[in-house]
Amino acid sequence: MSTTTTATSSVRTSRGVSGPILVGSAFLLSTVLNIGFQLAEIAFTDTDPHRPQGPIESIVSISVVGVAGLILALAVALPLVRDPAKAKVGAIVLGSLALISAPLFWSGAPAVLGAAAAWLAGLTKGGTPLTGAARGFGIVGFVVAVLVVVATIVGGLSAIIG
Repeated sequence: MSTTTTATSSVRTSRGVSGPILVGSAFLLSTVLNIGFQLAEIAFTDTDPHRPQGPIESIVSISVVGVAGLILALAVALPLVRDPAKAKVGAIVLGSLALISAPLFWSGAPAVLGAAAAWLAGLTKGGTPLTGAARGFGIVGFVVAVLVVVATIVGGLSAIIG
């Protein structure tokens, strides 16, 4: 008669930022910052803010799509983050949504969805790192989040400078 012992390890990520901080930062550095750039255009230029695709119209669309992305990301992430089996599915779904929504980068929604995917994949402080496809989509989500934030900052500054 033989017995098999299975050792389970509860490895937690000890470096980096927490999941809520990552998602909140992605929202602030993409959606809110982009709205700030639109407000700066209104305040510091003589262009008509009511023109088609002008700052006022942009603020409305950025706000609606960006907040919808935040609500979706939190609605998926918050109930799933405690259970690793469910978090795997959530990381894949949110990572996929971050990629699919990439054309909406101006709203910040892909950044928030990608940050939430990274959170669910355990890539944030205190998270249990997942393996396989969930980890891959978490990494992709994180990369999308970083690229959207960089695009927001570079695009906003180039609009101000140029």
